[in-house]
Order: sequence, then structure tokens, then C-alpha cells
Amino acid sequence: MNDDPQAPAQLQTEQVQRLFVRHQGAIRAFVRSLQPSLSDSDDILQETFLTLTRKATSFEPGSNFVAWACSIARFKILEDFRKKRRVGVLSEAALEALAADAPEEEISELRETALNGCLQNLGSRASDLLWRKYVGRQTSEEMAGGLGMTPLAVRVALSKARAVLRDCVALQLKRAQ
Repeated sequence: MNDDPQAPAQLQTEQVQRLFVRHQGAIRAFVRSLQPSLSDSDDILQETFLTLTRKATSFEPGSNFVAWACSIARFKILEDFRKKRRVGVLSEAALEALAADAPEEEISELRETALNGCLQNLGSRASDLLWRKYVGRQTSEEMAGGLGMTPLAVRVALSKARAVLRDCVALQLKRAQ
């Protein structure tokens, strides 16, 4: 017999972590739909996981996990927005309005699938630049030195790669409707 008083809380924490892994694509798509930076959205996704783990005992089993996780992610996005006081991105009110109209799980998964497909079809140079920027977290200056380009040329190439991805995802989503 298990007399450990922590056992039920630990089991619920593990259940929440398993649910997060199962629905990570939908949660990631929600975060990316509101957060313009891929690297920042990855950080927010990690913070969301940590918060979900800490608050696991407040999750009601059988309720909508994705909605609960996305509401926590929304607060993390707003916290990040306030902390960095970004200029030229959506206002807090706009973020709140978009978050209130959170995409359904199927739409989120469709966006994630479209993005992954578009990334696979991207040219090798554009893929390399995006990988260096968002996975390697290199600056334009660091990339320029390693690629024999000017920092301006790197920024222009990144901008074009992001535009290609944006257009590709939009086309994939339009075809799916």
C-alpha cells in the first residue's frame, strides 16, 4: 500500500505532462499565431509547460485540456509582451481579442502541419538561414560572418524566407478550407 501523500499530486502532474506532449502541436500553433518571433514563441511554450506542471493539481480531468493550456499560454504571451514592451507589434488589446478567439484544435494542428510542410519545401539556403536564426539564435552579424554575406543581405534573405513561409502556409490553409 502506498502511504505517500504526494502520490495523487504526482500522478496528476504526470497526466498533465502527458496531455501537454499529446497536444503540443495545437498549443504551439496557438502561441505562434499570437507571437511573431519563433524563438520567443518557443520560450513561451516552455514557460507554459512549466506553469502547467506547477498548476497540474488545478486541472480538472475530463475538461478541455487544450483550452486550459492555451489560456495559460495567453497569459505568458501577455507577460512577455509587457516585459519587452515591443514596438510595432500588436497591442495588448489586440492580443486579448485574438486570444479570446482562440483557434480550434483542428485548425491549430492544420497550421502546424502546413508550417512543417512548407519548411520541408523551403530551399536549403533559406532553411539554413532560418535554422541559424531561430534554432541557433545567431544574430545577422554572426550569420553574415559564417556565410560570407553582409548583415544586410542576411536580413533581406531572412525576410524573404519568412515571406515565402507565410505565403505557403496561407495557401495550404486556403486549400484545406
